[in-house]
Amino acid sequence: MKRLLIVVLVITIAFLPRLIWSLKESKPLTIQVVDKTAPKKDYREHNGLFQVLDYEKVVTPSGRLYDLGKDYFGFDPYDKVPGAKYQSKTDPDLIYITDTYGVFDDDLEEKPTGKKSELIDGGMDLLEWNTIMSSKSEHTTLIAEFNSFASPTEESVSDIMQKNVGVRWDGWIGRHFPDFENDEIPQWLIQGYEEQNGKPWTFTGDGLVFVHTSGEIIVLDDVLSDGQVKFTPTEIGLDQFPSISSAPYLYWFDIVEPLEGTEILARYSFELTEKGELVMIDAGIPTNFPAVIHHKQNKTYYFAGDYADFEKRAFTKWQGFPMMYKYFATDHSEFYWKSYFPLLSKIISDIHEERKR
Repeated sequence: MKRLLIVVLVITIAFLPRLIWSLKESKPLTIQVVDKTAPKKDYREHNGLFQVLDYEKVVTPSGRLYDLGKDYFGFDPYDKVPGAKYQSKTDPDLIYITDTYGVFDDDLEEKPTGKKSELIDGGMDLLEWNTIMSSKSEHTTLIAEFNSFASPTEESVSDIMQKNVGVRWDGWIGRHFPDFENDEIPQWLIQGYEEQNGKPWTFTGDGLVFVHTSGEIIVLDDVLSDGQVKFTPTEIGLDQFPSISSAPYLYWFDIVEPLEGTEILARYSFELTEKGELVMIDAGIPTNFPAVIHHKQNKTYYFAGDYADFEKRAFTKWQGFPMMYKYFATDHSEFYWKSYFPLLSKIISDIHEERKR
């Protein structure tokens, strides 16, 4: 009997986080997600967002949890056809644009090569963007991420989108690569560099890559930098989001400037050698620039990175588990659990509290 009680106690303690999560208050919110880059059934471009929604127990107005594979506007990896464009919803609480880069023929291959191929679906057109902005009421929060207004979106539409979310993009994007000899390096990047410089790609180790819309490519190897991109909250950011932490950011980002009326909640920075700094100065690339920009009055956020892109699935329906992940996270997961997850959790909670009032 004693042994049975011990077993029951252990099982109860083990499942207590799940029980606590199931008993906590749900948050009914109307959330509209746009993701035009979903070639695979892992939905990784918006998976990170939906895991936050699960943990915060955000539900639709009808009371069900949001569905990763259904509750978004964009490419359908099952039918492999262009997805539905954004449709106007009355008074949404949150509109979140995770990615509009699109899906190309190569993306549908079991093992994509990274070569340039034909666009199947992607980009934001003016009609769709106007529909998004017309459905945004005074209390609606709008979040846009890296590649929301970049190629293949037309420049005229991109300019309007940038103005609406409070940023100006200078055309540069960048990324940290842990290994320049890895298969993760896109073929279009290697080919572009070789054509531009007239010499083969011979980089080794880790480093930074910057690509401009003009086609210019800058590579900083481990001789010019330590390869790290550091995400650091500002004083304003910590005041509004005290739970977010600094972390290395290891994926794609873009270089933007804040427009008037915005505030910078976090910044990116690099550790460069003196020669590396000169390369950046010659290219006109800043070594410290905004990562998260917020316009309070317009209720917009711009995340200058692929933040919702997260391939791992976690126990997000277990109360307290994100804290555990936060302290044991490595690689790309470190940024997700230390920076993005608490940032978006707080935004979601604030939206819910405002909606209740």
